[in-house]
Amino acid sequence: MEPLDAADPRFAGAGEEPPPLRRRELVRSRGPDPSPFDPRARILRVALPAVFFAGAAAVVAVFFAGLDPGSGRQVVGREDAVRAAVIGRPRRVCYEGAQPCAWLTVVGDRLVAFNTNGPLPQEYGRQGIGWCPSSGGFGANATGSRFDAAGNVVRGPAPRGLDRFTVLRDDGGMLRIDFFSLTAGLQAEQVSTVVPPAGPHCPTIPFDRDADLRL
Repeated sequence: MEPLDAADPRFAGAGEEPPPLRRRELVRSRGPDPSPFDPRARILRVALPAVFFAGAAAVVAVFFAGLDPGSGRQVVGREDAVRAAVIGRPRRVCYEGAQPCAWLTVVGDRLVAFNTNGPLPQEYGRQGIGWCPSSGGFGANATGSRFDAAGNVVRGPAPRGLDRFTVLRDDGGMLRIDFFSLTAGLQAEQVSTVVPPAGPHCPTIPFDRDADLRL
């Protein structure tokens, strides 16, 4: 159906005298939305993509920051101070205050950093492998595994001894633990001799409230 136009003589309401001619233009309907020439619409066309790309960049930055594991090396302190701190008992050092953690102790004349995560999945965490003050050895309450002062397994079910992190010393005498460099412990059948315990083994290794190394 064609639209009614008052200037059309077919329109029933047209008078006998036609109205004056006027210039008419047909324009495309823009619908109920704001005009694209409205300044607010222009601002939105720029602002919305900018917000989207800024959010995407932030997500990418957070993602790659989470993938960066860091150097893996934790400064412990001067070697003489560390030796003095662990001469009576092992001390725990954790990478950036979290996992992984190491028991820093002296074996023979060497500073050794044993992993506090045992060989079995149940022996995981800061308290996965504890230190028994009566025997001078290590053990896991979760499984009953026991290890001597040198980290060798003396009683299963652990299949091997404690893993070791690499201990580094620079020219200035500062010690660092490389938590990204790990050496697996010896398998139980590879151990020919163990360090004799200093006393009775702990049936249950007590919770250690003073384990962390503080220099």
